Amino acid sequence: MSTALLVGILILLLVVGVPILQMIIRAVQRRRSLATEGVPALRAVGLRREELPSGLAPQGAEAVSSEAIALADENPQATLNQLDDSGRVIGYRESFRDPRSWGEFVDWLLAQTLHRNRVHRRVELELTRYESAEHAAEALANPLSDPQDEGVQVEDAGERGGLLAREWTRTENGDIVQRMLELRWASGDVLGVLRGDSEPSGALEDDEVRRLAALVKARLP
Repeated sequence: MSTALLVGILILLLVVGVPILQMIIRAVQRRRSLATEGVPALRAVGLRREELPSGLAPQGAEAVSSEAIALADENPQATLNQLDDSGRVIGYRESFRDPRSWGEFVDWLLAQTLHRNRVHRRVELELTRYESAEHAAEALANPLSDPQDEGVQVEDAGERGGLLAREWTRTENGDIVQRMLELRWASGDVLGVLRGDSEPSGALEDDEVRRLAALVKARLP
């Protein structure tokens, strides 16, 4: 067997094998994560596929522990103490996107080729249970610090139907290239956050994002 043929086979195995391995690992992690105490109840009130705008496909679903949030921060212990003091118990996050995700490696290849100029849309729902309704209301009024990015602007967009709105925009050379509508609410001891993200801006209608948030909010006690 020639060296060129062997290299070609190895590259093919990597292209096919890496995404498959990623899928297997994530599937195992996902099953363990979704079995965390308190998560099944939050997942039960999440979004249904038939409720989503056409073209959106599941991207991921997982439990979000305070420890996981803290480990992703520059000062893990301080962040963990802050979350514990806030009364946070457990969270659940699910996301949907268009185009469909096929794993990080394949997504990167598609982004450089077939999906280079394609519209990207994403919906993310995060539900977090707190020790009490008072803790959830306080978390609603005091969201975590926003990322420090000079290209991103965050503005309050008022309240409607019990949903507090914030608008995130990312600009390049003075033009808005990405926009996200974030809706937040508290239902009893649960804080809900739903985000509708589109690139370029305007690919996902605000009314669609508000409709999805209202559906989840209505399923919470």
